[in-house]
Amino acid sequence: MIQEKEFRVWLTENYTYSPAVVGDIVSRIKRANRILEFNLDDAYQFYLEHEESYKVLSVSVRSQIKKAVKLYQAYMKKG
Repeated sequence: MIQEKEFRVWLTENYTYSPAVVGDIVSRIKRANRILEFNLDDAYQFYLEHEESYKVLSVSVRSQIKKAVKLYQAYMKKG
């Protein structure tokens, strides 16, 4: 399960993203989670990229999801 509210706060506090961009990032991580349930495994992105429902997405959307996954992993691993 994605920690949406906490992730939004973390993005706002750690990056200079506008609220719209934060919303887009959260939307992309939720989409990734629907394709393949999120986990902290370093190979998550690899497995996500091999899902058929990911492969059919546009290059732009895949790129946005990849960035959102990296940010969410950084958020989850914060210390």
